[in-house]
Amino acid sequence: MDKDFWNNAYKEDPDQVEVMDLILDDEVEQLPVGTALDLGCGTGTNSLKLARRGWSVIGVDWAEHAIALATRSAQEKGLDATFYVGDITNWQPPSKFDLVISTYALPGKSGSKQALQTALKALSQNGTLLVAEWDKSMSEVWNFAEDELMSPEQIVELLPGLKIEKAEVRRLPDVFSDRRAEKDSSANVALVRARKL
Repeated sequence: MDKDFWNNAYKEDPDQVEVMDLILDDEVEQLPVGTALDLGCGTGTNSLKLARRGWSVIGVDWAEHAIALATRSAQEKGLDATFYVGDITNWQPPSKFDLVISTYALPGKSGSKQALQTALKALSQNGTLLVAEWDKSMSEVWNFAEDELMSPEQIVELLPGLKIEKAEVRRLPDVFSDRRAEKDSSANVALVRARKL
């Protein structure tokens, strides 16, 4: 799926594109507030959630319409969140961040490796990286290509030099919260949390 697909999807129905976050709150609860980077931020749902907690956030996404919506939300709410249009596979971080997140945003195939390289470049010393992505086990369920999704172990392989604090598959119920027609709206999520020592 390319940039035009996502831009059009955000124009037509941004609520249909966004995935309800069921992981971020628990994973960042114990972290000291600082700077955060949201790679593949969409309309900024997670970025704005972090900003409400006091984080200074930068969000990046290649869908211009999503970035426009995120920017407007941040301005209306007076939150410390700035958004940029950019391709997370080759975007150059302007600084280092205490927290880097990528939630349901890895593009698949070689693009996922490149996006995680962007995350590694952006991570400060002692910084935390949080990746939540559809697990490889969902490929057959959703009829995705074999290399579109990754397991936690495959994500970990692309994070050399980081201390892996968590690498697991979580079964999340009601991921799509009645927005889609599937009878079973649960899904397996590959969750990796790592720290740069």
